[in-house]
Amino acid sequence: MRMAAESSWGQPLSLHAAGARARYALDHARQEVSTYVGAMPHEIAFVGSGREALARAFDLAIGQIGDGGTIVSSHLEHPSVLAMVEEASRAGHPVHWLALPGGVPNGDDVLALEKASLVALSMCNHELGTFLDVAALAPNAVRLVDAVQSAPWISLDSLNDDKTFYALSGSKLGAPMSVGVLRVPTKIYYAERERGSSIEGDSPPWLTAVGLGAVCAVRGPRRADALRRAREACDRLRAGLLEVDANLLVNGDEKARLGTILNVSFPGVFGKSLVSALSLEGICISHTAACQSRRSDVSPVVRVAYPDVPERAQGATRWSVSEDVTEDDIACAIRTTREILRTERRDAP
Repeated sequence: MRMAAESSWGQPLSLHAAGARARYALDHARQEVSTYVGAMPHEIAFVGSGREALARAFDLAIGQIGDGGTIVSSHLEHPSVLAMVEEASRAGHPVHWLALPGGVPNGDDVLALEKASLVALSMCNHELGTFLDVAALAPNAVRLVDAVQSAPWISLDSLNDDKTFYALSGSKLGAPMSVGVLRVPTKIYYAERERGSSIEGDSPPWLTAVGLGAVCAVRGPRRADALRRAREACDRLRAGLLEVDANLLVNGDEKARLGTILNVSFPGVFGKSLVSALSLEGICISHTAACQSRRSDVSPVVRVAYPDVPERAQGATRWSVSEDVTEDDIACAIRTTREILRTERRDAP
């Protein structure tokens, strides 16, 4: 990014030489990102954030289904997706909410997905870490997929068809600054181009896109090994926390978890309190979506996934594990959690 800023400081749309150099850097980054996700370069649009990518994708997807088409989503989705679906409902679009007990579809959910006009779901749930094969579950629908949590770990090839929009966040992939990626099907891209509309806008965040392109070029060959290492670390963390408390509740269907997010509830312990106590010791976890941590006392996602067991939502803590987590990190987390829980339970009324 520093090299690009020094040599290509112009606006990519400008006709002068500095603009041409910036445009080349942006196009090179687009190629690197498209190679990483398996899409065509023209299908990749850079925007300011993953949230902005989801919003633009939703507007485009709504335009594909007309006024009478049913939107299918769930209350387990990221707050930004929930807000868009709820707004569409207020505007008159029929909306069906999936139950997704434990983060996976039940029989009624499967039927609703098969009949949907538009499906708005995450591929990997941001709190439970459960994985959904959205393309297979909703073969006939236009699909808006939140791929933010899944993109760092798995191939997105199943989403690169003529019905699927998906969004990524550069920060989740390790880009040094915020940038969002929107994948738009080729047919829609050319339709918007004929209308004179730019999906990317007049001023894409080209310098942060350069950083993301470099990250994708490095991470692509390492992705499968990174997932393996992160899963192994997550398994060791889970085993250690079970040693701390044998009554630990693991949230998210066992067979559907991607393996890089561990969501657990300690019975009798308020999740938000545990998060705060661990934070004082330098261990950063969350009790709900990170962007909702200040607003919610319990995890709304876990509450919806387990409506009959409210203590799961009250005690829920989310531990996100990367391939860089070490044995010392895990041992420290387990030891500190044991000490905090001992104090919490001793002081409880």
